Amino acid sequence: MEYAYRHLMQPLNIGGITVKNRLAVAPLGAFYVLQGSRGEYQENAVEYLTERARGGFGLIVMGNTIVDMEVDKPNVLEGMIPASYAPGAWKKSARRLTDQIHIYGTKIFMQMGFGHGRMRPGQKAPSAIPYYKAPDQLTPVLTTEEIETKIKYMIKTAKLAKEAGFDGVEVHGMHWGYLLDQFAMSISNHRTDRYGGDLEHRLTAAREIVEGIKAECGRAFPVSMRMGLKSYIKGFNQPSLTGEEEAGRTIEEALQAAKLLEGFGYDMINANSGIYDSFYYSAPPAYMPKGYNLHLVKQVNAAVDIPVFIAGRMDDPLLCEKAVADGDADGISLGRSTLAEPRYAQKLQMDCPEKIHPCISCETCMMTNAAKGIVTCAVNPSAMKEGFYTTTKATAKKQVAVVGGGAAGMEAARNAAVRGHEVDLYERSGRLGGYLEEAGAHFFKKSIRELQQWYVRELKEAGVHVHLNQAVDIDQLKKMKPDTVILAVGSDVMMPGSITGIDSPKAASCIDVLSGKVSLGEKVVIVGGGLVGAEMAYDLGREGKTVTLVEALEDILANDPAGVPFQTKDMLSELLERNKVVKLMEHRLEAINDTGAVVLDKEGTRKTIPADNVVLAIGFRSRPSMAQGLLGSGIETYEISAANGIGSIASQVSAAYEITRRL
Repeated sequence: MEYAYRHLMQPLNIGGITVKNRLAVAPLGAFYVLQGSRGEYQENAVEYLTERARGGFGLIVMGNTIVDMEVDKPNVLEGMIPASYAPGAWKKSARRLTDQIHIYGTKIFMQMGFGHGRMRPGQKAPSAIPYYKAPDQLTPVLTTEEIETKIKYMIKTAKLAKEAGFDGVEVHGMHWGYLLDQFAMSISNHRTDRYGGDLEHRLTAAREIVEGIKAECGRAFPVSMRMGLKSYIKGFNQPSLTGEEEAGRTIEEALQAAKLLEGFGYDMINANSGIYDSFYYSAPPAYMPKGYNLHLVKQVNAAVDIPVFIAGRMDDPLLCEKAVADGDADGISLGRSTLAEPRYAQKLQMDCPEKIHPCISCETCMMTNAAKGIVTCAVNPSAMKEGFYTTTKATAKKQVAVVGGGAAGMEAARNAAVRGHEVDLYERSGRLGGYLEEAGAHFFKKSIRELQQWYVRELKEAGVHVHLNQAVDIDQLKKMKPDTVILAVGSDVMMPGSITGIDSPKAASCIDVLSGKVSLGEKVVIVGGGLVGAEMAYDLGREGKTVTLVEALEDILANDPAGVPFQTKDMLSELLERNKVVKLMEHRLEAINDTGAVVLDKEGTRKTIPADNVVLAIGFRSRPSMAQGLLGSGIETYEISAANGIGSIASQVSAAYEITRRL
């Protein structure tokens, strides 16, 4: 059979360098969390990026680093420390980083940020415009001298990057609505000096940056532009799911801008779409189709001669290959999928795409970065912690019994076996996966089904003894006498007996619906506006059913135990509206009768909603613990809580990995 990824593995010239293949690690935000107090890259940053270089990528573009030391001084205090703050310390660490990356034949670009503008409280913008998520407050305006100062820092930092061994730099960028994007768009740039006016004049800062870098670093030193090709906004703080009535950058203007950037001297465009105001395009949840930027990138790639890379849910190897083979894009930028699978490129080189650890587009990385200041991955607990949180072989082999074949049980069994233990996995049903199969039932959750299949293959390869249709109790475990028992028995859907009519033929659990045990009529009431209920409502609405979503809280996803990023909520809310799902917020279910669902609002007013089916998606309850029964047995026992139920792949996998990496 012919090798399927030949075009992806072809070399590519970018400015004066050649990258070995067309796969790049996309810049991931908040890379400053891997910096020390003087801006130097810590050992963990080196290990994180080296693992991606070892994983076969042709190019790595580092996450955004702010460079300005004067105009945006608060960035230093917030931990975003410019290279010029302590250039000696920074350069020493950067040289170690680039030397290590180059061992694997990978090229690396440093991404330099011009500033945040309206995206950060107190920062200045090209003009007086509303802040992001604070429309009643207007930004102060940058002076001409302040703009020139910021440009000088961009040039100075590029020179430092070249001296430290970086192969090029990327300007951040006309991207995500950050400062240079604000200069480039007419909605945010109303200046009358040389930095405002028509499109070419609004790109003056972008031109002066690249001209200055080329003058300092030479014409051959590559400079990339991170660029959003369409903003998807109706106005400030007003996203547009369809892109109609575009108030930001249109694709027509993006084509003009791309040609101008090429003429200015930029060597590459690293393209995506969306800004903070339409963040579901910038950091797309699972509802966004894979390759959603291809129709935009194809037009830009045809308009310019410099390489154009595409980002945005491109984690499908055959989609990537086709995009390059057809000339729609010159290269592929993979972001979140490289957190899940650092060896993505290498596994394609080896023609083993089935071994790629799937990214499930759950947004855990974005959410933990915002909440905790560090990026974590739901399916790869060692991501961004490669320097100290990887798996090593166990010093002593143990007999390990894992009870439960859901996400937690499979991860525990897999990692224990990889470490060299003898592992038996007991699952009471006839298949592995727990609720992963139901969670992956929607058309937009294919990646969760792929994760389930990935685990099945990995368990087989690791030599785990899988026992299906075999429930085990405490007495059996005591008779087996393994060295270690890991309990991962999962949870059950809640069907409260206190609800009148809960035994009605109309009543169904969300799990029975998702598993296909219950077929639904044309009129459906879904009770519970968490992620499970809201996603089901969207999917059924899309099928053309009449759907009413009932939630006791003020809005959907208001108290989801697994946590939900704002872009997921924003996009799902718009999808519910577009698919004519009726939302009854601050209502609770009182009864199910022959007509349908009887609900009460917060004042106690009762109404009956006609329905063929009433589906309950109000949460999950942990199954009874077996841990107490093993007290005094001499068996080392660990338990992975299922309190978060179906929505907690991240917490379950993380707990399983942590327990087994120390066995």
